[in-house]
Amino acid sequence: MPISYCKSRGLTRAFSQILNFNFKQAIAYNAYSLKIFLFFLIQLLARLVINKTINFSNFKLVLTFDIICSSIFFVFSFYNLVVI
Repeated sequence: MPISYCKSRGLTRAFSQILNFNFKQAIAYNAYSLKIFLFFLIQLLARLVINKTINFSNFKLVLTFDIICSSIFFVFSFYNLVVI
C-alpha cells in the first residue's frame, strides 16, 4: 500500500464511467471525478454560448464576468487535488 494516495488516480476510468452514466462506479474510481468532469463540461458549454452571444459592445463585460466565474469554478473543482 502506498504511503500517499495519488488524488488524480483513476480519473480516466471515472470519466469513462460518467459518460456511460455509471456515477457510482465513477466515484469509486475517483471521489473527485464528478466535480472535475462538470468543470470541463460547463467550460465547453460556456465557450459555445459565449461565442454565439458575444458582440463588440459588451466584450469587456462578458470577458471580465467569464474570467471571474471560470476562476471561482476552477478553484471549487480542483481544490481537493492541489491542497495537500
